[in-house]
Amino acid sequence: MTEIQPMDQVDPSKIKSFTDQEIGDGYYTVEEIKQMVRRSDSEAGSCSFVLLNNKHVGGIRISFPPGHWQHGKGQALSPQLWPFTIDQTAYFQSLFIAPKLQKQGWGTTLSKKSLSALKKAGAMGVLCHSWVESPGDSSRKYLASLNFKSICRYPEYWKNVNYICPRCGQPCLCTAEEMYLDLKETDI
Repeated sequence: MTEIQPMDQVDPSKIKSFTDQEIGDGYYTVEEIKQMVRRSDSEAGSCSFVLLNNKHVGGIRISFPPGHWQHGKGQALSPQLWPFTIDQTAYFQSLFIAPKLQKQGWGTTLSKKSLSALKKAGAMGVLCHSWVESPGDSSRKYLASLNFKSICRYPEYWKNVNYICPRCGQPCLCTAEEMYLDLKETDI
């Protein structure tokens, strides 16, 4: 059975096991996951969601409402290029789906659930950093399908994150493309 749960209802150690496997060992610690659970909560409820497949974590969408984030795991922001201020902007931190559950619409379902929660929490826009080197440019293409617009690129964005990138090892030399979604222009 596959179901979606708010992130605050799922054991952080199960989320950590999933992220170690799907993102890279040590990308998130259990303490970071606990902090993300707290930061993703708003008066409207949780803005982050977990896909459970037979009670095992099969996907995550981590999102923070305005005022609950300062930055992603990487090193740069370009708020001067956004249509709204940082206090009006939410953040899409991570979306990962286990390979056996990909191409079934779960990523879109999780993201739309988060976008709806972020809108209820008062967000005017949503910022994210797309993984440029994702297989087949899937990260950017996926975000563009949700109406995110490209703003700029940051080479070696995750270089100072202490984890083992599944693509290039340590340090991570991947590029991030900053993208932004104007929630007024979206049917969520």
